[in-house]
Amino acid sequence: MAMMMTGRVLLVCALCVLWCGAADGDVGVVSGGDDNILKELFIPVARLQLRKEGGAAEAAADAEAAAEEAEAAAEATKKAAAKAKEAEAAAEAAKAAAEAAAAAAKAEESEAKAKAAAAATESAKAAAKAKEAEAAAEVAKAAAIKAKTAAEAAAAKAEEVEAKAAAEAAAKAAAEATQAAKAAAEAAATATEAAEAAEEAAEAAATAANAATPAGAKAKAEEAAEAAATSTLVATSAAKAADEAAEKAAKAKAAAETAEAAAAAATSTLVATSAAKAADEAAEKAAKAKAAAETAEAAAAAAAEAAAAEKAATEADAKAAAEKKAEAAAEALRGTAVGEKEVKTATHDQDNSVEHHSEEKQEILKEEERQEKEQHEKQQHQQREHSARNGEESAKHKTANGTNATAIKDDTDGSTAASHTTSPLLLLLVACAAAAAVVAA
Repeated sequence: MAMMMTGRVLLVCALCVLWCGAADGDVGVVSGGDDNILKELFIPVARLQLRKEGGAAEAAADAEAAAEEAEAAAEATKKAAAKAKEAEAAAEAAKAAAEAAAAAAKAEESEAKAKAAAAATESAKAAAKAKEAEAAAEVAKAAAIKAKTAAEAAAAKAEEVEAKAAAEAAAKAAAEATQAAKAAAEAAATATEAAEAAEEAAEAAATAANAATPAGAKAKAEEAAEAAATSTLVATSAAKAADEAAEKAAKAKAAAETAEAAAAAATSTLVATSAAKAADEAAEKAAKAKAAAETAEAAAAAAAEAAAAEKAATEADAKAAAEKKAEAAAEALRGTAVGEKEVKTATHDQDNSVEHHSEEKQEILKEEERQEKEQHEKQQHQQREHSARNGEESAKHKTANGTNATAIKDDTDGSTAASHTTSPLLLLLVACAAAAAVVAA
């Protein structure tokens, strides 16, 4: 019983010593195939363990770096979310500003429409006034034409009236001249009769003188001669007066005709001048009224054009302001979308980089394990060949031991040789130890 316990303890101690030496990599080259087999068994296992531990440490470091990157990505995501909220608030503000601008534009448009309507009303009023002025001008022109016609008619009528009055005056003057001629003729006849009576008296006186005494007859003859001379003088004066009256009547008739012609000419000239002056004044007033109407119509058209231009300018300004505000809101929303997209892209890239890094690590570890398995199988194959030739050629066995020792030394210096599989002898030794432990138990 004590020997069994001692065997167990020695076996465990030997295994521990071999394990520690293999783990430290200080196992040297010794003679004998069994020691080399043990070394080939434990050294690759220790190195594989170290590599696994190093890979775990690297994986932990990578995981920690990935966690830090994820935390940084989370912070960036939070910042991006905050920026997105700010951009959303800015978009809301831009939208409100756009609505306010639209309302202001509508108000300005309403005001512009009111102004345009007022201007159109004023234009309509001005146009109506212009039409009224034009109608008044036409009426004034017609009145001027009527006044000219009336003046011409009045002038003609005045000419007729004045001609009639002149004719009456001429007739009156002619009547007076005729009366004067008649009076002169009567006076001439009276004078002729008086002359004849005087001649008869003179003859009677001569006869009486011849018949009477010479003294009385001489006195009566002288008286009769004086009476005859007086009668002759009276008759001569009467004839002269008749001639003068006839001459005056002719002159009066000529003067009446001249006065009538002059009066008619003066009246017609005055009436024609007055009528022409009135017609010119009426035409001038009509022209002024027409010009005023045209000016009012032009002012109305200009006011309508100005109202239309102001309306168009107001609509263009309102449309441009609304477009600018809408564009600013679209830019803000676009910036928000771009920021969110960048954040998502950065997060996705970080996730991809972490996943890619992890995948690369896993691929590297798998590749190392695959290489170690291949080298392990290769060395196992070599070990089997070595075990088969162990009993036939000692020199070859020693050479194989030297080769294995060199390979172990190279592995100790840091080479990436693969792990070795257990040889049949080592497996037999381990199986015996396990059986002894079971039996002892």
